[in-house]
Amino acid sequence: MSDPELTRDTIEDYFAAGAEVAFPIGTSRGATLEIDPNRQQLRLICPATGAEPDVTRYERIGVERINIIGHGGDWYRLTIDARDMHYEAYGLIVSIVDQLDGGVSFQMAVNESLEGLRELLSGRRRLTAEKEAGLIGELLVLEHLLLNADEDTAITSWLGPLAEEHDFGLEHFEAEVKTTRSEARVHVIGSETQLQPSLERPLFLISIQITLAGDSSAAFTLPDAIGRIRTRLDLGRRAFDRALLSAGWTDDAADLYTDRFELRSTPRAYAVENDFPAITSTMLDAVVPQRSLVGGVSYRIDVSHLKWSTAPAPLGDLCERNETK
Repeated sequence: MSDPELTRDTIEDYFAAGAEVAFPIGTSRGATLEIDPNRQQLRLICPATGAEPDVTRYERIGVERINIIGHGGDWYRLTIDARDMHYEAYGLIVSIVDQLDGGVSFQMAVNESLEGLRELLSGRRRLTAEKEAGLIGELLVLEHLLLNADEDTAITSWLGPLAEEHDFGLEHFEAEVKTTRSEARVHVIGSETQLQPSLERPLFLISIQITLAGDSSAAFTLPDAIGRIRTRLDLGRRAFDRALLSAGWTDDAADLYTDRFELRSTPRAYAVENDFPAITSTMLDAVVPQRSLVGGVSYRIDVSHLKWSTAPAPLGDLCERNETK
């Protein structure tokens, strides 16, 4: 068969027919599209030039290098489990072939095309880099609390995954944990309430900097941090696991988190008081006309050169002390 222009209806017709078909696709790489209704698969066969893409994070897609008798050289076979997404799987293959025809390598064509269908094809979804860093920061604080307070206090104080205003609520203060991978202490504040102190307790911003660590002896991954905490828990293990799930973590995706981190610097605590540069609900209420029409406040703050505080117990030993009078 020649390279057809397939619509959603014609794709469904091929799968309904029940017979495997194959035909050329694209213009320049000798690629072939195979439709296999019995296995509910779509397959792309193309010459194996360049590096093989890494698709291990996707449960519904695989790539292998094969040799086809009568056709010289090696070939790549990309297989998509197309159950309940026949046309979407076809769209992915068309995207890859279009890029191949444009001169892009197979590896890059697959990687770029998968970006647009990541949520659809990934049975195991990982956190974004920003959320991964944020969870690591909160876990570092939680781990310190487990070393310096009882288990129940540590676990119940962790409010971040519950979408509360602040990440930790302790007896005498609250803490908002912000983690960055940048060289400066630049943090994203995602709402007008994140740095709004409560009436009952003072609020501290805990600034944590992490960096990629390679083979450093101090390096750890997100699964490492979770594993360390689990080994310290007894009755709080179930509550901890529920909180992780709320934060977007799933154990079956643990192997997707391969980046190894270490602290770039000692964490610092900043007292969020009247002179702290925060955009809060109270401030907006006072200065913004028709305040009820303004929402979705998000901003960046650089605390690198602000005066920091000695964190109150039980976080005193986690953060850098300020010895100035």
